[in-house]
Amino acid sequence: MSLLNSFGKTNSDEIRERGTVNAFNSFKGWGFIRREKGKDVYFYYSDIDNEGLDLLIGDVVEFFVKEEAKGPRAYSISRIASKS
Repeated sequence: MSLLNSFGKTNSDEIRERGTVNAFNSFKGWGFIRREKGKDVYFYYSDIDNEGLDLLIGDVVEFFVKEEAKGPRAYSISRIASKS
């Protein structure tokens, strides 16, 4: 489980994961990432680091994961490679 310190930063022992966007609905503001290892994770538009960045299906991203009631959620998402 990921924890944020009082400044909203991740703990130093946390490891960024890598995955591929396999669904993103920019109108509803959420999507899913297929992790390289483990269950798919959901995310909200607000979890993307770069404001205004629209992710596309097939984009490779890095992110942190935290457990929530709905399941694992990605946050602090940054695009590594675009599908196009």
